[in-house]
Amino acid sequence: MTKKRKEHTFDSKCGEKAEQIIHEIETAQSQNLTAEEILTKISEYLKQEPCLTIHVIKSLARIPTPETAQLLIGMMAEADEKQVIKSIKRTLYKLKQKGVKWEEKTQKKTPILKPPKPAEPKGYLGSIDTTGSRIIVIGKPQPLRGLLVIFSIVNDQEGIQEFNLKEFSKKSFNEFMKDALASAEFPIVTAPGAYCIHLLKEAASLTQSLSRPLPQGYHDAERECRNIVWNYPAPLIYQYIPEDEVIDSAHLLKDSINLHKIMPFATWHIAAQEVEKYATRIIETQQSRIVLLPDQKEARLNTIYRDALDDLFPEEKRLLWKRRLEEVAYILLKTGKEYEAKASLSAAIDLNNPFSAIDPNPFIWNLVLKSIYILLEEDHEKKEDEKKTSLIIAP
Repeated sequence: MTKKRKEHTFDSKCGEKAEQIIHEIETAQSQNLTAEEILTKISEYLKQEPCLTIHVIKSLARIPTPETAQLLIGMMAEADEKQVIKSIKRTLYKLKQKGVKWEEKTQKKTPILKPPKPAEPKGYLGSIDTTGSRIIVIGKPQPLRGLLVIFSIVNDQEGIQEFNLKEFSKKSFNEFMKDALASAEFPIVTAPGAYCIHLLKEAASLTQSLSRPLPQGYHDAERECRNIVWNYPAPLIYQYIPEDEVIDSAHLLKDSINLHKIMPFATWHIAAQEVEKYATRIIETQQSRIVLLPDQKEARLNTIYRDALDDLFPEEKRLLWKRRLEEVAYILLKTGKEYEAKASLSAAIDLNNPFSAIDPNPFIWNLVLKSIYILLEEDHEKKEDEKKTSLIIAP
């Protein structure tokens, strides 16, 4: 049984509508609308009344322009009926006879056997220590040769600190990651290889901005990874926790003070030389002969803390610590600490703005206090040791 061909019945009413469409096409071309825009416009008419299609196609021979040819080519790409396709080809032939020229876009034939797509590089990120340093490992698969491994330690104020480029078998690489780099306190987690390369390039740019040479082997690694690009926003954590999920959460921001109880934040502190003068002022306040009421003493100490906060965290430094909190939030998330990751991200986002005079960023406020009192405790222990030494009677 033969398949019945779809008929495009045509009457005088359809003829009037078809002529109206032709007029609209002429008007659209005079207004410099593209063939794609015109096709979108007329497609709705043709879908509603298929009887118009063939007549419109034939009538387009009366508009001998390259735009008409492109419109017909667009219609042919969407057509699935032989009758319609034949009619389009006839009209295109008539346009060509009238001297109309147009650009014919030829589709490239896809080879049957495609070359295998290169495997994505493996990426690993370490947590950030109190100085701003972290480990970045990138394993780029090499055809028939295992992995080309890029091992680096980068610092957010110094750039690339250590760099090594070496080939590993898959087995030896897994052993290296498990035995040589594994640490409960500073875990290394998987991350997109492209993002790890992005971080390494950031560190390289910082190294160069400090007028320091890039380490040996870096340019070789850069050539190996030249086609690998991170096309998403950084830091990586925002791919997993959107900013609007934590930005207005007062309890997450408040709880960020508790992050100092867990790693790596428990080890974070501001360098001694930066907080030394504030520790000295506190010692002077505590040893002052002026008798102060408890409220007065507390007010004076709070003034010192606030001075330290404002002096130690200008905008540039504030944004540096913001990035640290964002990067560590990803590590926390990957190690199963989702709530802590959100608290870290909340504290980071709050650092976009200057500190509140009444209620400054809880995480940074506690960081300042902790750093000062670490120094005070060291000073106290030093004096206690000196007292013990002075009590020893020489024989």
